[in-house]
Amino acid sequence: MVDYKGISIIDLAGIVAEHLQSHGVRVVLVGGLAVEIYSENLYLTKDIDMVNVSHDPVARVIQAMDEIGFKKHGRFYINDTTPICVEFPPAPLAVGDEIIQKTTIVKHGGSKIPILLAADVVKDRLAAYFHWNDKPSLVQALAVMVKHSIRPVELKAFCAKEGQAGAVQTIERLYQVAKEQNVESMDELQSIVLLDFMNQI
Repeated sequence: MVDYKGISIIDLAGIVAEHLQSHGVRVVLVGGLAVEIYSENLYLTKDIDMVNVSHDPVARVIQAMDEIGFKKHGRFYINDTTPICVEFPPAPLAVGDEIIQKTTIVKHGGSKIPILLAADVVKDRLAAYFHWNDKPSLVQALAVMVKHSIRPVELKAFCAKEGQAGAVQTIERLYQVAKEQNVESMDELQSIVLLDFMNQI
């Protein structure tokens, strides 16, 4: 068995992405690890989520992942030497109802990992908040916004398209407080969001 003990999640994502690329399988990193990278480790995860944007058959992905020691169990690919699991959410690559046309590359060590743009990671988290009232996703969106100075006004069109035009005011309020307090942890961001919601009751 391939041993990944002690390998960081970002290093492992690089191994997976480059190995799949060698098989002609193009993937883009999304989800929690994208948040972790763009929030500069404010948020931490144990899952690697990658969308197979070349629409390869599942059998090809299974074979490629098996070569690097990851076996498919339900939706996840796991290796007994690491708590990190890999999942391939279904294509197309989209946030909300918006199909993603442009991505970028994050370089880590000697690896190149295709990843959503920071603004699209924010939109993805906001979509989860809008449609499932998932407040942790709102906190994650704020973490990326603060680290990359993504202003709420830049999200106005997206919020409107998702039927949440009024949410921009809430996001602006939270963003300003987070900036003013120079937050350094997810706990601080969670407290800001919780206090704001209590004040609005």
